Amino acid sequence: MARRAVRMLTWGLGGVALGVALLLLLLNVVARTERGHEFVLQRTLSALGGNIRGGKLLVERIDGNLFEGAKVYGLRLQDNQGRAFVVADSAYLNYTLTTLITPRIHISKATLYEPEIYVFKLPGDSLWNYQAIFADTTTRDPNRPRIERATILDTIRVFNGIARVQTPWTPDTSLTPRAQRAAIDEALSDTSLALVDTVRGGYIRTMNFTRLNGRISRVRFAPGSETGSRIHVDSLRGVAQIFRKPVQFNQVQGQIALLRGHVELDAPVLRLPASTLSMSGVVRTADFPEWFPEDQAPMYDLAFRSDSVLFRDLQWLYPRFPADARGSISLRIEHRPGGLMFLAREADVTAPGTHLVGDFGMILGDTLRFVDVDVKADPIRVSTIEKMLPEGLPVQGLVLGGVDIRGEP
Repeated sequence: MARRAVRMLTWGLGGVALGVALLLLLLNVVARTERGHEFVLQRTLSALGGNIRGGKLLVERIDGNLFEGAKVYGLRLQDNQGRAFVVADSAYLNYTLTTLITPRIHISKATLYEPEIYVFKLPGDSLWNYQAIFADTTTRDPNRPRIERATILDTIRVFNGIARVQTPWTPDTSLTPRAQRAAIDEALSDTSLALVDTVRGGYIRTMNFTRLNGRISRVRFAPGSETGSRIHVDSLRGVAQIFRKPVQFNQVQGQIALLRGHVELDAPVLRLPASTLSMSGVVRTADFPEWFPEDQAPMYDLAFRSDSVLFRDLQWLYPRFPADARGSISLRIEHRPGGLMFLAREADVTAPGTHLVGDFGMILGDTLRFVDVDVKADPIRVSTIEKMLPEGLPVQGLVLGGVDIRGEP
C-alpha cells in the first residue's frame, strides 16, 4: 500500500513537472510570435514605466520574448513637459519574469547604445527632474507596509554615451550688489572657470560628460527613498567638462551614492592621461544653509591623492597650475564662505627652477587669501609662482637659494 502511494505521488509530481515544462514551452513559442511580441511590448512598457509618475516612457519598437528579455529601439524617458531625462538609440534588457508583475524592477543585464542622460534642476525648481519623474504620488495606506519602488540593475554596458548635469547658479549673496553684478559678468564670460548661462528665472551651470564607454554594476535606482540610489563603477572612460577646461579620464573605478541633499563619491582609481589619482568626497547643495543659499549648487568638498601627478592633468581644476610641474600631493578642494579653497598637504612638487615641499592653501574669492602655509622651497623661481596666482606678485625675477614660508589665515 505504501509503495503504491509513493508510486502515485511520483507519477503526480512527474505529471505536474511535465505540465509546467509544456506550459513554459508553449509560452516561449507564443512569445516569439507577432502577438507574443505585442504582449512583451505591453508588459515591458508597463513594468518599466510602472514607477513613473511625473513623466512618460516612449519606445518606438521592442523585439524579444519573456524568457530572453527584450531589445528596445528609440527609447525616451521624459518629464511631463516633454524634456528628456534618458534617450537611447537602442538597448538590450535581460530581466527576470517577476519584473513584469512586481513594483521592483530587476534587470540582470542592460546594454545601452549611444545613451544620452540629462539631469537638471532649473532655477525655482524644488526637485531634480529625475526626482519629479519618479515621485511616488500614490496614497499610502497606513495599515499596510510601504512597498519601495526601485530599479535594480546587475550590470550595465555603455557604448558612446553622454551625460549633462545642470544646476542653478547664483553669485555669493554675502557680496555687495555691485560685487554680485561683477561676479555674474565674470561667470557669463568666456574666461570663467565654470560654464554658466542665463535661463528663464536666473542662471544655470552646466557640466558635460562625453564619449562614455564602460561597465557599471550593482545599480540601485530609488530616488526619494531613505537609502537613496547607488552605483558601482567597474570601469568607465570618457571626457569630463566639470569646469570650462575638459579633461580626459582613461579609467575610473569607484562608487557613487545619490542621497538626499548631496552626492557621495569614492574613486580609488582615477587614471588621467599622465597621472593616477584617488578621489573621494561630497558634492552638496543645502547641507549647510547657514553658509550657502539653498538654490546655490553644487558645492564641493573633494580630496585628491597621488604619488605621481603631472599638473597638466589638473589644469581643469585650476588652469594656472604649471603644465610641466610634477610630484606627489594630497589636494583638497572645498567651498568656503569666502570662495573656493585649494589646500595642498604633504606636497613635494618640482617645477622649472622650483622645488616646493610642505603644505599651502589659497582661497579664491573676491580677494585672494593664503591659509595654512608651511612651505620650504629650495630653489624657488618667483616667475613660476607668480604664474600660479590670479593677480600675480609685485616681485619678478629669480631668487637663488631657499625660502621658508609659514603663516596663519
